[in-house]
Amino acid sequence: MAEARLKQKAVSSVLWRILEQGGKQLIYFGVSVVLARLIMPDQFGMVAMLTVFINLANVFVDSGFSSALIRKTARTQADCSTVYWFNILVSVFCYFLLFLCAPLIARFYDMPQLSAILRVSAFSVVIGSVAGVHRTLLQAEMNFKAMTKFNLLSLVISGAAGITFALLDFEVWALVIQNLTMMTVATVCVWMKVKWRPSAIISRQSFKEFFGFGSKLLASSLLDTLYGNIYSIVIGKVYKAADLAYYNRSTSLTTMTSSLPTSILQSVTYPVLCKIQDDESALKEGYRRTLRLSAFVVFPLCLGAGAVAFPLINVLYTDRWIFSATLLSIIVFSAMWYPIHAINLNYLIVKGRSDLFFRLEIIKKVQAVIMLCITVPIGLEAMCYGGIVTSLLALVYNTYYTGRYLHMGILAQLRDLVPCLLLSLAMFVVARAVAHFMGMDIISLVCSVAAGAVVYLGGAWMFRFPELKELRTLRK
Repeated sequence: MAEARLKQKAVSSVLWRILEQGGKQLIYFGVSVVLARLIMPDQFGMVAMLTVFINLANVFVDSGFSSALIRKTARTQADCSTVYWFNILVSVFCYFLLFLCAPLIARFYDMPQLSAILRVSAFSVVIGSVAGVHRTLLQAEMNFKAMTKFNLLSLVISGAAGITFALLDFEVWALVIQNLTMMTVATVCVWMKVKWRPSAIISRQSFKEFFGFGSKLLASSLLDTLYGNIYSIVIGKVYKAADLAYYNRSTSLTTMTSSLPTSILQSVTYPVLCKIQDDESALKEGYRRTLRLSAFVVFPLCLGAGAVAFPLINVLYTDRWIFSATLLSIIVFSAMWYPIHAINLNYLIVKGRSDLFFRLEIIKKVQAVIMLCITVPIGLEAMCYGGIVTSLLALVYNTYYTGRYLHMGILAQLRDLVPCLLLSLAMFVVARAVAHFMGMDIISLVCSVAAGAVVYLGGAWMFRFPELKELRTLRK
């Protein structure tokens, strides 16, 4: 009975996580379209330059303690209170450190106005820490329904605040107010929902226990955060603030066409694959179907976005963002392989081989940094082309262990993916040609999207792609 309730709760959690991710992307997309029409690209770039420092501060505030608290089933009041006061103290320390270092960071980017922006923006670190334990307790209870509602509500309210202040010509400060509002609303909602309140207790025993576990996660999180923001640091330093905004705009669009559908598909397939992890034959077939289905969905979405990049950017964000279209049409060729990377790495997680997962991540990060160093002096477009090379090399690394243990190496996987790849490329050529000849207005956008959809869906139906039937099965 308890097992059935847990299974039902897990399924419900997955559905709410899917709703949260999809809802967040849609709301963020809608708000960003409006703000991009009201605020100049360089203003977005200034905020993006400072995001890495705020993200690093948040990593230190958490220090892996949240994961340690979730992992401990017999949590005591002393445990929760110790983590709570640790989060508060570290957040205050990080805020004052950023406050003092703000002029140095502004000097690093050679933009004096960044000092005041960082000093205000960084206060979100303190605001977020107030409900850190409360969020952790919601996760531990698998109450993703409440978290989804709070996150979406905070996005809507903060988006409205950002747009209001942008209309009042607050420029970059509208973006700062938007971020602070989002964190404040989410914090207030979680605090009111979770009835737990901290006591004036800091347990040395609890701290030692959580620090022993969390310190290892802290090192890994710092590495991931630094690597995840390395492009923002380099572009912000070497190029203009507007260039960073163009790059971020194009990558956010590729996230909607690659990362989001992949995470949704994985949410559905991961529990199934875990159940058959000991049956190598069934596991192999399950991965093949997941790979083909992911490619069938993500390949055309990514290449389609690249094909209609110029009318898409012009219609949504106006022509002052048009350089984002150039970057987007390049980046999609690296982003399209994201589901293949994720699914191959998923195999290691299903088999419990986090050691091999970590080894691959180190290799890929070193390779990516080398490629970045090579392409930075050439230009921003060269960096994007370098990303394609990095993604293809990572494909070789990520398929190594699935090839070794499941006999599903890169060549075997490519044979399964070739039909979707060729049809997606044909769609790209047709849609790009229509967009090129018709211009960059909304009629061009509609016609090029329609042409691409006819080619891809018509081709899939004509050649009887089994993925069409798979999608209908998932829908049911």
